[in-house]
Amino acid sequence: MERGTVSGIEVEIVKEMARQISNYDKVLEIVNQKDNFRSIGEVPLIPWKSTALSHGIPGICMLYAELHAHFPEEGWDDLGHQYLSILVNEIKEKGLHTPSMFSGAAGIGLAAVCLSQRFTYYNGLISSINDYLAETVPQLLADFEQRQVYMSDYDVIEGVSGIASYLLLIQEDKAMEDLLIDMLTYLVRLTEDITVDGETVPGWHIPSQHQFTDIEKKAYPNGNFNMGLAHGIPGPICVLSSALMQGIEVKGQERAIEKMVDFLLRFSEKEEQDRLFWKGIISFEEYQNGSPPNAVNFSRDAWCYGRPGVCLAIVKAGKALQNPELLNIGVQNLRYTISDIKGIYSPTVCHGYSGIGQIMLAVNQLTGQEYFKEELQEIKQKIMSFYDKDYIFGFHNYESMEGDEVVPLQYVGLLDGAVGVGLGMLNMELGSKTDWTKALLI
Repeated sequence: MERGTVSGIEVEIVKEMARQISNYDKVLEIVNQKDNFRSIGEVPLIPWKSTALSHGIPGICMLYAELHAHFPEEGWDDLGHQYLSILVNEIKEKGLHTPSMFSGAAGIGLAAVCLSQRFTYYNGLISSINDYLAETVPQLLADFEQRQVYMSDYDVIEGVSGIASYLLLIQEDKAMEDLLIDMLTYLVRLTEDITVDGETVPGWHIPSQHQFTDIEKKAYPNGNFNMGLAHGIPGPICVLSSALMQGIEVKGQERAIEKMVDFLLRFSEKEEQDRLFWKGIISFEEYQNGSPPNAVNFSRDAWCYGRPGVCLAIVKAGKALQNPELLNIGVQNLRYTISDIKGIYSPTVCHGYSGIGQIMLAVNQLTGQEYFKEELQEIKQKIMSFYDKDYIFGFHNYESMEGDEVVPLQYVGLLDGAVGVGLGMLNMELGSKTDWTKALLI
């Protein structure tokens, strides 16, 4: 697509947001206001966690890193350094508790890599993060072998897929290379069949007791299979495919990708012609029946769940496996999706328009085709329609509460806050010069 000019209104809005976010005390004051603490059912919404990429400082660092890469004379790297220093102090005070991408070490490492100007700076911090991963991840992988699967074992948010996406950037560290191989091997083993209640099922089956909430435990007494990019098999597909495209392969990797993609296609529903629909979850009973669900149970068309994330995984698999048919299925169904986006009412990355925009850009880049030139312009307009010049961060996150009430929240995080909107807008206007999209498996 044609990129906007560097003086475009969208870029200036992102810069103004970045200036406003530069006051850390002000950020804390705003995000920790009482109205930002909500719950959707049993799940609390977390407005801020300082060390988490999803809701904290690492995402802010990424925004300054990206701005500096585009505008190196404007001092954005100084602001990024200030925030990274705060982050290091937070780690010293609170410690690291997880190796994950969105709440732990991998996300911090990715933020540092983005700010490092291609590993020119912050190599000490990056090495410390990598040492932590080398210490903690092998034990986690050993633990996974001893019990049934949780989504957070393998997914992008908390699990192996997210951590491995970071490690794909660490090219010249033998310990990290070995760790990546172990993680890819785990994801391949995840596709081996297991037996559940006498039924042979894929190893990514999530038992009832390992569901997120009590409601889900009751709804899926025999477990289920997650189909979303955030928590389901599209995540492992993306990581295994990215590794294959980088020439990193373990035994059974291609077959594992094929098996997971076959599952996505088998349990899709054809709405009309060749338009496919994916539920967020396939129940054990639906798997037993061996066919797609009988009725569309729509959630939303987003990065986290729904058609865009699934299409990204299918396109990546098609590219990695050099399979034109898969490429075509992914591209065409993303086209169908963009022509009739459903369930989206926020400008954000996780479940908003910015995430959809990043997927369209990624598919263009993977295929070398400008499939979504006009559609990206429309998505930008959608995002800009949410801009509030009277709101200090420019873009609210919107969440649907019980009773279908949609409320604005003052978040700044990468996943569901203003920072993610800003990074997404820069990518759509100017392209991406850092590796922040690796957090999204792009």
